[in-house]
Amino acid sequence: MPVGFRGAMWAAEGIYPTADGWVPPAWPSNEEILEQEDLEKAKLKRSLVKRQAIVKGKHIETLLSIDYMSRWKFSLMVWPLKESSKLSGRGDNRSYVCWVFYEQQDEQSVIRAFNNVEVRLKESEREVVDPDTWI
Repeated sequence: MPVGFRGAMWAAEGIYPTADGWVPPAWPSNEEILEQEDLEKAKLKRSLVKRQAIVKGKHIETLLSIDYMSRWKFSLMVWPLKESSKLSGRGDNRSYVCWVFYEQQDEQSVIRAFNNVEVRLKESEREVVDPDTWI
């Protein structure tokens, strides 16, 4: 469970400093916290684009390979479809819904990577991803 989760029995948020001002030795100082926040704000936020694809099971392992993603410069969020759904099946015919994320300048490379596994990524709509989103 994440630290500070409100529903948790144990929550680190709000217990330090104690009434007498004590904090654990490893606890960051206020200056360190402010410095870290400034570093986070200064980071370059890259705008990504995403497309959606339906990928058959016989190709999903190739696309999920870290080496393949690094080589072609994309990342994925993947959800398996239920075997009994309209676009899916059993075994190698099982399908997966993929959100494909990449930088706009790498688009042609990413489209080629998906063409290599018989997925026509270019046919799906391209959407800009908000850099402040949790995705």
